[in-house]
Amino acid sequence: MTMLVAATSFLDPRAWLLIRNTVMLSVGAALIAVPIGAALVFLLLRTDLPGRLIWLVVFASMLFIPLYLQAAGWDAGFGKQGWYSFAHGSAAAPILDGWRAAIWIHGVAAIPWVILIVGLGLWLVEPESEEAALLDASPLKVFLTVTTRRTMPFLVVAVLWISVTVGTEMTVTDLYRVRTFAEEIYIDVPFVGAIDALEPLRPTGITTALLVSSLVGIALLLLSRLVPPEHFPSHTPRRVFSLGSYRWLLAFAVGLLVLLLVGVPMMNVVYKAGLVVEQVDGERVRHWSLMSFLRIVLNSPRQFGEEHGWSLLISGIAATATTVLAAPLSWLARRGVLRSLPAVATTATCLAIPGPMIGLSVIWLLNREESDLLVWLYDRTVFAPWLAMLVKALPIAILMLWYAFRTVSDELLENASSEGAGPVTRFFRIGLPIRWRSIAAAWLAAFAIASGDLAASILVVPPGITTIPVRVFGLLHSGVDDQVAGICLTTVWSFVVIGGLILWLLRPAKKCDSGNRPSHGIMG
Repeated sequence: MTMLVAATSFLDPRAWLLIRNTVMLSVGAALIAVPIGAALVFLLLRTDLPGRLIWLVVFASMLFIPLYLQAAGWDAGFGKQGWYSFAHGSAAAPILDGWRAAIWIHGVAAIPWVILIVGLGLWLVEPESEEAALLDASPLKVFLTVTTRRTMPFLVVAVLWISVTVGTEMTVTDLYRVRTFAEEIYIDVPFVGAIDALEPLRPTGITTALLVSSLVGIALLLLSRLVPPEHFPSHTPRRVFSLGSYRWLLAFAVGLLVLLLVGVPMMNVVYKAGLVVEQVDGERVRHWSLMSFLRIVLNSPRQFGEEHGWSLLISGIAATATTVLAAPLSWLARRGVLRSLPAVATTATCLAIPGPMIGLSVIWLLNREESDLLVWLYDRTVFAPWLAMLVKALPIAILMLWYAFRTVSDELLENASSEGAGPVTRFFRIGLPIRWRSIAAAWLAAFAIASGDLAASILVVPPGITTIPVRVFGLLHSGVDDQVAGICLTTVWSFVVIGGLILWLLRPAKKCDSGNRPSHGIMG
């Protein structure tokens, strides 16, 4: 604590303003995401809500849809250039602008992650504990005293995750002019004569990263204790609470909520892609054209084929390197606090560094005139954006594989050790084959994060190379909405497929039909 207090002494009034803005944005996003996500995950995982599997697939697909695509979807309808803003004469004061837009978009984008994190907590609640409590209490009381209490730490982790992701992103804040730490770094870059001129202890730099990474590291260590090494996910069927007479009413409410969170931005983009403006009797008339929509969507892959190609190449290389690094770190971290320190330190540092600062660090590392090799790597290859994407994607791969390797049976490893298998042999002969599904899912997750990254890679993309996120970001600022809509409609489905594949790869190994049968009413 003394170190944290000492570190804050470097902060000046401008830094405190940025802290306030970052905290306000994080709190606002959490107030939207946590209540909605927690309610949804309980309804989708632990009740007999109709259609819950479909909604789970929808939210799983939303996990890795990049922030710039989500921002484009909402901005297409309710931003300054949105169709609704023009139709209702509110272009000068749109519904989504400034703080409202930043908080809303970050909050909606965080809901799937809350569902994932809190869902993990619900999955780790032992069915035996709930069954024992049901002998002496009502289902509602068991839910409040057992299920909720065991899941509460994961709500805290969800809030922390939102704070870290919001605080290190600048995509939305730059679009809507909200100044946070990450935004400050990105805005300052064009006005800095040389990267070396950046002060090493400036509030928006190393000091902030150290503060945040320290908090993230502590939180990760605490989280690792929530799932002790001897605790394995039980395959006993979970108690499915009956919603009783409220079942279809809640199903209708969840359907409306999904329509708002997912359907509205998609419909905004669809409408924007087919929007045509014509002069009729001296007046500009807007209407939707199916031919215009088809032309935009069908031409987009060809028009931006080069950008798609570079994105696929760099993201694929980054995802492969990420998985290769994450697997041994996660295997080492599966047992004990000391052996988990490399994984914790790596994850905490990569999570805590704002995206633009990752880019600046890569520039500082490679942009050295005294080294022809480094200059060549920086200016002539994809090494710089690859490295930035690697740093951005590494934490999620480590967290996924860490949990996967923790559930490998100790008895199996001990038997292999007794037969002469060393640590490396056990890793390659047991850990990797048993958890190949998790490794494939981690690669897909890393690929999705790398291909959707903007904050870290926008500063280091070399001349002559443009990725899809960088192109969309420029088009959003230029107001070329039809092209943005075309890219969104042709790109979003790839992230939906990735989310579905990850969900399929991580599905429980054992299933029991009785787990889907309502057992006790919770709504009376």
